[in-house]
Amino acid sequence: MALPPLVEPSGPLSPTETARLLQVRSLPQLRLPPIDELGHRRLANARVLVLGAGGLSAPALRSLAAAGVGTIGLCDVGELDVDALVLATTTVLTLSPDTAVVAHDEALTAESAARILGGYDLILDGSDISPQPFLVGDTCAALGLPLVWGSVARGNAELSVFWSTPPRRSGQRSTQLRDFFGADPSALLAAPADPGVLGALRGQAGALLAAEAIRVITGTGEPLIGRVLTIDAETGRFDAAPLPVLQPVPTGAADSVGVPAGTAAAFTATATATATATATEE
Repeated sequence: MALPPLVEPSGPLSPTETARLLQVRSLPQLRLPPIDELGHRRLANARVLVLGAGGLSAPALRSLAAAGVGTIGLCDVGELDVDALVLATTTVLTLSPDTAVVAHDEALTAESAARILGGYDLILDGSDISPQPFLVGDTCAALGLPLVWGSVARGNAELSVFWSTPPRRSGQRSTQLRDFFGADPSALLAAPADPGVLGALRGQAGALLAAEAIRVITGTGEPLIGRVLTIDAETGRFDAAPLPVLQPVPTGAADSVGVPAGTAAAFTATATATATATATEE
């Protein structure tokens, strides 16, 4: 079921942006999904934070810029890489000069996460770096922000959209990153740091992450909320399976991944309050 648009449209597109979009539509590698003029105005008014400048985030950035997203934030999940942020900024502005780029030159921590993520409409995490696996997911759940997430390893990719407070009339249930990994991050932390990735798969999955973000922003198509898409590059198979129902978070689970004690309970309380407020408004 399609969702209502996440972002209200901006005013009329500038002549420069209109001309740029016409040019982009002629380039097969940057071709946009079928979005009308109102959809492009929603994209122009959207604020998207992209986590990580490499991994799946690099191709996702290019697609978001080509689509004309009005504000793109850049933030590292692991160790701050200023050179990578500068390169990503240059890439975005080359593809879309009218896009405002906000480069966050500070680490994403339990103390800064809510402040940084709270300034955006949607979060896209293709960083594939997990020093604190649930920090981004828990923060998005608490703030009621949709999280477009993806990961690749060798010849496999997994993608999903998590949203703790989807619009009530959308028919979508609340989902969080913990639905996918479970409450215990030990298996995730034990994964090899660099298992090797098929380069073409990274580009393919990154472009799909951007497409999911565009769907949520414009209210077109059916995003992967409540489902996880698996891509097997060796067989060429695409499979989408439903996510399990959210399980309660054991006491202390958040503490084991670097989130301060008591934060998980605070996140849960905040997310519940947000969901109640959203339901009341709609």
